[in-house]
Formats: sequence, structure tokens, C-alpha cells
Amino acid sequence: MKKFLICFILAALCAEAVFVAFVYIMLTQATQGARIAEYKNPQKALFVIDIQEDTTGSTALPISPYKGKAEYIARLNKLIEDASTKNILIVYVKQEFDGLWGKTLSWAVFCGSDIKGNPGTKVDKRIAMLSNYKFSKPQGDSFANPKLNEFLTEQRVNELYLTGLDPEFCIYATALGALNRGYKVNVITDAILSWRDTICIWSKNNNEGIFEKYRKDGIKIISGKEL
Repeated sequence: MKKFLICFILAALCAEAVFVAFVYIMLTQATQGARIAEYKNPQKALFVIDIQEDTTGSTALPISPYKGKAEYIARLNKLIEDASTKNILIVYVKQEFDGLWGKTLSWAVFCGSDIKGNPGTKVDKRIAMLSNYKFSKPQGDSFANPKLNEFLTEQRVNELYLTGLDPEFCIYATALGALNRGYKVNVITDAILSWRDTICIWSKNNNEGIFEKYRKDGIKIISGKEL
């Protein structure tokens, strides 16, 4: 009986490790795609990633890891408005978990948040909606939705500005997916939210290590004033 219990515990730990690895891969793995053309008079686009009711809005969990959300929304809205006045396309990207694995991941890790078809997948109602360009994504990389890249190529976009959440996962995966296709990529540091900002066991400058990784990968780090 004791031997059986030990084997059961080891099997459970292995299963948990496999699931955690799957979650990490799903949220951080970048997709591949054909490189974009060299456009005459190219355009730029600002991505607003995962700012949804289930993450920052009315249906977000009380224990949501993102703090200062109201202040953040106000700051992001100003950036969206500034980008629009500069003729930068505004693109809203939403996380929508679907299928058996996606829904299992959502319930196991995010308490059922961002499941396709649920009201919580809508863009946070406080966000300035200055375009109708909305795309859903089934995993971390926004380019997992092929319609997004089709739209960007139709609009002759060659440079992206990324905002939203989270710098370790969806923003990073999207940035790498964009680089794989030949886009120039900028991450706006004062327009992102990080779960680490609320978890007290990490120091306040913890994101700098993440940004250094961005720089090594060829992702430009800027502030909203540099838009």
C-alpha cells in the first residue's frame, strides 16, 4: 500500500509538471509565418492585448493579480487617443480559450476566465474603442489568429506598438511572433500590466530583467511619450 501511494504521488507530480509545461508553452510560444513585404508608405499599429472584462473589468476575479487598474486604463486610453491622432491603427486583441485543452487550461489556471463565448471575453468597457479592428487569439501569440496578419498586410503595416498584459507571456509571445514575420516591434513600458507588480515576493524592478530579454531579442522598449 505504501509503495502504491508513493507511485501515485509521483505520477500526480509528473502529470502536474506536464500540465504546467503545456500552460507555459501555450502562453509563450511564438508562431512562425511568412515575412512581410517592403511597403511603400507603410503604416503602424498599436495593439491593445487582453484588456478584457475577465482580466481588468467587471468580471475579473477579486484576487486579480493586476493592481492600479483604473489608473492604468486612464493612461492607456490617453495613449490610444494619441496614437489615433497620429494615424496609427488601433487593434484590439482578446484572449479566447476554446476547445478541450483551452477550456481545461482556463479552469485549471484562470478559474474559467476568457472562455470563448462568455461575456468576460469582451474588451473592458472602459477602454476607448477608436476602431472596429478586433481579433481573438487562442493562445499567447496574437498571430496564432491568421486573420490578424492578413489584416496587417492588407493595411501595409510594418511596425507595431504593444500594450496590455502580460509582459512575460502574451506580449512577449506576440512580439516574437511579429519579429518572425519581419515586423518592427516596440513595447510601451508604461502601457503594460504585469502580475509581478502585485506579488510582493518580487522586487519592484523585476520587470527590468524581462525588458533586457526583450532588447536581446530585438524588441525595442519605449515609453508612451516616445510613440
